[in-house]
Parts: sequence; C-alpha cells; structure tokens
Amino acid sequence: MVAERRLWWMSGLVLVVVFAGGALFGAGLMRWQRPDQPPPPGGPIEVMTHELELDGDQIAALRAIERAHRPELEAIAHATQPRVREVLFAIEDELRSKLRPDQIHKLEVWRARRPPPPPPGMGGPP
Repeated sequence: MVAERRLWWMSGLVLVVVFAGGALFGAGLMRWQRPDQPPPPGGPIEVMTHELELDGDQIAALRAIERAHRPELEAIAHATQPRVREVLFAIEDELRSKLRPDQIHKLEVWRARRPPPPPPGMGGPP
C-alpha cells in the first residue's frame, strides 16, 4: 500500500516535471521562431542602460548621443549590407549540393520571399 502510494506520487511528480519542461521548451521555441517580431530588448543601448544602472536623465542623454551617431551606424550598415548578402547567397549556393530536391525547392521559395536590399540612402525593412 505504501509502495503504491509512493509510486503514484512519483508518477504524478514526473508528469508535472515533464509537462513544465515541455511548456518551457515550447515557449522558448515559439519566441525563437518569430521572424516577424522584433528581437527582444537587449541591444547595446538597453544593455548599457541595465549594466550601468542609468537613471532617467542619463538614459535620455544616452539616447540623444545614440541618435547623433545613428547616421554613422546606418552608413556602415548600408555599405556592408550588399557584401553580407553576397556571402549569405554564396553559403546557400555551396549548401545546395548537400540538399535534397524538396529542400532545394524550399530554399528557392525562401529566397524569393526575402525582400531585396534597400536602395542606397534608404533605410532597411521595418
């Protein structure tokens, strides 16, 4: 009787742990697979704000400084974006010989779906 009750409780505990683990894994997977959502906060400005424990005035100053340097960052991104795209296409082209026919079709569909790079002087996709 005691052994059966213990087995019943252990089974219930295992079930709860497996369910909780599955829920956490699923939540993490859903967060990771949301390409249409912006990445979670954690860019350099947010990290700096958190790490340095900035107060409101300091955060405002940091954001103003970041806005002043934004054109420089955008210029770097616009200058390198075509080269990055070329390298990514080269990687995909080299991988193509390792893919099955259905995967090659998926690669082609995925490539067709991706937006083209923005024209010079224009911002990237929102």
